[in-house]
Formats: sequence, C-alpha cells, structure tokens
Amino acid sequence: MWSLAYGLIALAVVAFVVLYAAAHAPNFKTVNLADQLYGAKKWLAEYLPSFPKVDVKSRFRVFVNVVRVVKANATAYDYVAKQWVTFPVYLPVGYRLERAGESVVYQVYLNVTRCRNATLQGGTAAMLYEVELKHSLDPLPWLEVYAAVPRNITQYYSWLYNYYTVSRRSPAVGLALSVDANVGFMELVKVEWALVHNATSGVTMLYVAAPPSALYILVVDYPLKVPLACPQRR
Repeated sequence: MWSLAYGLIALAVVAFVVLYAAAHAPNFKTVNLADQLYGAKKWLAEYLPSFPKVDVKSRFRVFVNVVRVVKANATAYDYVAKQWVTFPVYLPVGYRLERAGESVVYQVYLNVTRCRNATLQGGTAAMLYEVELKHSLDPLPWLEVYAAVPRNITQYYSWLYNYYTVSRRSPAVGLALSVDANVGFMELVKVEWALVHNATSGVTMLYVAAPPSALYILVVDYPLKVPLACPQRR
C-alpha cells in the first residue's frame, strides 16, 4: 500500500519536473539567412538609383549607400529642335552599399580603378575593367557579369536627354529611372571575368573583359544589379 503511494508521489514529482522544464525551456527561433540576404539586396536594388552621387573620393570613402561618379558630356539628337545637342551625364564608377537584416549585414564595395584596351586569346579586342571589390560574403557562388552593349546608342542618349530636359538633373548612365529601364536599350552579353586576391595587400580585384562597344558592365549579385562605367569614357 505504502509502496503504491510512494510510487504515485514520485510519478507526480517527475511529471512536475518535466512540465516545468518544458515551460521554461528556451524557444529557439529559426533564422533564414538566405531570405535575409535576398531582402537586403532587394532593398538596395530598389533604392540604388536614388542614392547620393558623389564625385569627391574622400566622401566616397566615408559615406555609406553612395555612388561614386565622374562627370562627362554626352551627345544626343534632339528630335524636337532637330539638332544635335550636348548635355552633362554622370558615369557610375563606384559603390559603397550596406543593408542590415535581422541577423546578417550585407556589404559590398566596388570601385573601378582603371580601364584599358586588351587583346583576348584569338585576337579579339576588349576593354579590360579593373574593379576593386570588397564583399561581406564570398561572392563567387552568385556573381554574374554582363556587358551592356547599346542596340542604338543615339536612341539611348536621346532618351537620357529627355530625362535631363524634364528633370534638369544630370542622369547617371545605367542608373536613370532604374537599372532595368536602361537595360531595355541594351543587349546584355555575358563576359569573362576573374577575381584575383592579393594576400599581401588584402585587396581583391575583379577583372572584366568587355567588348569595346559596351557602354558599361553590369555586376549582378541577384537581385542587385550594379552598372559600372569606365572613368576614361568621356
């Protein structure tokens, strides 16, 4: 009789301990880093055309979510005045971008240091872009690079000129209105590229061989698409 009573008491104590432990156990939240990274890149892609554009290198080194540009002049045909016109444009040559998710921070730094003529195997002429790259993650699994070759460069610059006359602001090549709006005037050609890391300096360089006729290259870390032009293209 007593053994049965002690058994029931022990069972009740064990049940209490189990219920108490279950009620006070930490609740681990599932963290989906892939979704957070996608959300961070999507936010940057949406706001990329509206980020401040700076042509002073010191500001580019300090601020976040800025576009480094160089000023240039473009020639377009004014279909209303029926004459050729020259107007100012910006060439995007660098980005310092950052967006934080709940558990991850996405950061990317791109800066065109030089463009030069090159000859590929087989004798094909190319424009070699040398781009300094800093990335908070390993970019290799996702990185794609395209050359934006205009289908009709006169039509493209005339479109930019219309934007300029309406807004009275210098448009940025590849960024006006949206990246995809510019891509509508281009043929995107997948190009050869390579990442080279200098262990001594800690600098990673992205080398891109684009057709000389390309107006800019498009570096894609989907869904983020970043246009980069040659600083020497004036």
